[in-house]
Amino acid sequence: MGSTQGEKTVRSMDRRSFFKLGGLTAGAAALAGGALVGCAPTSATDMAQTGGENETVAASVPYAVYDTDILVIGAGFGASFAMQEACKAGQNMLVIDKAPYGFGGAFGMSFDIMHTWVPGAYYETEEEVPVATKIRNESLYRKTGVQNEVELNPDVVVANWGEILSARNEDGTPFYIYDFPTTRGFEHSMTRHWSDYFRSKDYVTVHDRTMITDLIIEDGRCLGAVGLHLPTGEYRVYRAKVTLTATGGCTQFYGWNSTSATTNNVLDNTADVEMALFRHGGKIANAEFGSYDMMGAFPRSFTASEGSMVGADSVHSGDLMDSEGTYLKDYPEIAEKEYLTTQSGVMQAVDVVVRAGKGSENGGVYLDCKQESLSTMRWMYQRNAQLLKEKFGYDFTSQPTEVVPEMYEHGGEPITDDNAMCVDAEGLFCVRANAGSEGGMMNITNRRMGRYAMKKALEYLASYEEPASVTYEGVAAEIARLEDLRTRTVDDPLRPITVRRNIQYACAEAGRPVRPTDVLETAKAELDRIMAEDLPRMACADDSLVQNADWKDAIEVVNLLDIARLTVEASLAREESRDAFIRPDFPEPDDENWKCALAYTRAEDGSLSYEKIPY
Repeated sequence: MGSTQGEKTVRSMDRRSFFKLGGLTAGAAALAGGALVGCAPTSATDMAQTGGENETVAASVPYAVYDTDILVIGAGFGASFAMQEACKAGQNMLVIDKAPYGFGGAFGMSFDIMHTWVPGAYYETEEEVPVATKIRNESLYRKTGVQNEVELNPDVVVANWGEILSARNEDGTPFYIYDFPTTRGFEHSMTRHWSDYFRSKDYVTVHDRTMITDLIIEDGRCLGAVGLHLPTGEYRVYRAKVTLTATGGCTQFYGWNSTSATTNNVLDNTADVEMALFRHGGKIANAEFGSYDMMGAFPRSFTASEGSMVGADSVHSGDLMDSEGTYLKDYPEIAEKEYLTTQSGVMQAVDVVVRAGKGSENGGVYLDCKQESLSTMRWMYQRNAQLLKEKFGYDFTSQPTEVVPEMYEHGGEPITDDNAMCVDAEGLFCVRANAGSEGGMMNITNRRMGRYAMKKALEYLASYEEPASVTYEGVAAEIARLEDLRTRTVDDPLRPITVRRNIQYACAEAGRPVRPTDVLETAKAELDRIMAEDLPRMACADDSLVQNADWKDAIEVVNLLDIARLTVEASLAREESRDAFIRPDFPEPDDENWKCALAYTRAEDGSLSYEKIPY
């Protein structure tokens, strides 16, 4: 049986892995039958100086070491399809999940996953794949385009995972929530079947509740990652021949809606791996781009998220109206340009209404939720409407509901070559490496990129040669950084959650689809202030190791600040409008100057610079 990392014990691991404990000051440890049972250190005084011969490198605290051929960071859609490729090749792998396995990110939304695909889009050769229209690596786009599963029969999308299409028409055929010539989608896919499938494999080991805080990079080569087991505070060093990252886009820097950021993504999506590469001098691109839906913003005490509210993606955009009750589909300019047929077009349509002075109080529009409209919407929206009526007495069908842009995906990914390998770190393969102005990945592209990236990783593994020499000096440096975040004491401290919210407040307007220059400049100034003033004052309420939420927040805040600064500065630099990225001062696309990725690097002093990478 495969195994999943629990909160109290380290269960059996990958057959090619082994465990080493730097010093035994953590408590009595026994290694038998591949399982470790022992006590985690509970305070700084319990962690003595170590330096035993079994360690990767001497550090001031104990840590565990795991060796594996393949390290997969992330356990969602892209990672699952990558894992399946490795399973078909009979390869052992160690999988890291920041959340409890099976419950993280969009993968954890098992109650209403909506699978989408292009009907009949099965290509034998790269030449058959349609030309990409977005800012993206077109060569990579074409290469991954031939990775489509055979989709001539819609049931095949989930048939191999032990699932059924539970929503059916009266004649027994599958019911599609939308069925367009270019896109088809169905609901009620239960991803729990997927996690159970991999859990049953004896060559798949999952370490969940484990946060990757750094990549081990030496001489331009990725040798694994450094992690933190959140329930116990145990440091973990993962040494790998191949590392594949599939962690999804970070949206947690965007706004604050009384209870959370204005996004449906979970709190764990904080760009941990991308910002680790960034700190190592790697290039991060497309941070200015995001993908949005229009989600309910009332009652204000609820998140503006598809998971908890009622809203309109491009499927239900025909029910959007302005403040005077005119439907957006009846605006001549919007109808002529067919804005309401795409998600990025919906954002452009909303901009038309807001500029005309007919938007909502919070810069959005309104959604007509009368019963006949609500009954055609996604099951999740209907469920939310019923729950909010029962629990709070708010009836969505009695009046139009204000909806605002909710960011559900975000760019900010490494630059990769045509083999989906990071150009700045040999051996690091990236599932989320082809986003462009779409601002993120849908499950269509996650399936393709997951399979393709692992296939290329396996090819790399087949010809792998050990590096001539390795120092692992970065491990000690990373542990020292994390220890500082956990134990630092300062005058007039700020809790990490306060700094996190300051970042989100700063980006509440600057992260929207429409980004005026003055809004971006104000956000940049505030983020610079947070870096100079708030970050040095950030300190945890206590220095415990076990379930220290403040410590986790502090680590994430460093990443959030970097990705927020990247987003704002890249937005200022890109002087054009493209898809859902709208600069009122530069209203038209400018292919001559800006059909490229802005690949940013970070200097040691935190300053940012970019180069243009033509796509």
